[in-house]
Amino acid sequence: MSDRSVLTGDRVPVPAGAPQTAPEPVRHRGVRLGAGGVRAPRIAVLDGLRLLAALSVVLFHYLAGYGTIPWQRTAAELFPALHRIADFGWLGVVFFFMISGFVICMSGWGKSLQQFWQGRILRLFPLYWAAVVLSSAAARLGPRTPGEPKVTVGQMLTNLTMLHEPLGVESVDLVYWTLWAELRFYLVFSLVVLLGTSYRRVAAFCWVWALGSVLAPKSGIPLLDQLLVPQWAPFFIAGIAFYLVRRAGRIEGETLGILALSWLLVQHRLPAIMADEGHGINWKVCLAAITAMYLLMGLIALGKLDRIQWRWLPVAGAISYPLYLVHQSLGVRVIWRWNEQWGAWPTLLGVTAGVVLLAWLLHRLVERPLTRLLRSLMAPQVAEQPRKLAA
Repeated sequence: MSDRSVLTGDRVPVPAGAPQTAPEPVRHRGVRLGAGGVRAPRIAVLDGLRLLAALSVVLFHYLAGYGTIPWQRTAAELFPALHRIADFGWLGVVFFFMISGFVICMSGWGKSLQQFWQGRILRLFPLYWAAVVLSSAAARLGPRTPGEPKVTVGQMLTNLTMLHEPLGVESVDLVYWTLWAELRFYLVFSLVVLLGTSYRRVAAFCWVWALGSVLAPKSGIPLLDQLLVPQWAPFFIAGIAFYLVRRAGRIEGETLGILALSWLLVQHRLPAIMADEGHGINWKVCLAAITAMYLLMGLIALGKLDRIQWRWLPVAGAISYPLYLVHQSLGVRVIWRWNEQWGAWPTLLGVTAGVVLLAWLLHRLVERPLTRLLRSLMAPQVAEQPRKLAA
């Protein structure tokens, strides 16, 4: 099974050609973690949390938009109670980043740099390419919301690289900004993968990244500011620290220090994040919600929720990423075009169910075959590496 990203799955794969022993094997609830050739148990609860986070973002985009879009009347008028809850749905994004720190550290542990990036490409790009094409087609051929710019072919092609933001090209769908943040996280974490993962190196990486994220905005070096993702770094760092807790099976002094520092940086940056994103809501409530996320991730790291193994959870994790990618560009258009004819609640429930179904179809009909194709294209390179080492 391929390794998974922020929105889906979390088994630790055994890399091709990897040694069958690993330093510092750790046992957690009787399961060997990090030992070569032995898979860690699936943390099924993370799959459910990914879907919950994705749905919170869906509701935010459908119900908490400022002005009337995507409804002819305001969402506050149509859904007075649910609208107030949906205002906080953007916090699903910060939970994604925290989960991503945990999962990427876990899936990158013991891998070569080549294996790490092959896993990232296999996980991110097949569904992303499909989403860019679908969103571009919807923008050019489907209903258009007021003031929406037309998507050009060149814009679509540049978006396919996932590097359109640094190239100065608008996203086909606004939700893609988080993928650029993810890519920068992968890039900085590649340093640890290149040197070789160990508790000491990963912990040192967290300290250095946290300090760098504080200094970068004042450095006057735009590249450093871009690379270290200062606004979102504390969430990724927290996720990494929680994985260190998972490996150790307990919270140690250093990981507690990393978590405390990340939380303090979060509370400091939260007002600026809320202002940048246009969220005119209560800072204390948002910080309380984020603190609850820390506590929940702590329970997961300590194995307290390992018994949750409901059968539907892997499916929930699998559809979270495609749901996140397509819900806004497609769902908002349908809501804008037909909500007056269908009515508010039927439109909301129908569109939400529709994008969930579409996400499942994309997972089954697009992600699986494209991932198999890409893996087969990469397989000769993976197989070549052990031969070169043997030579």
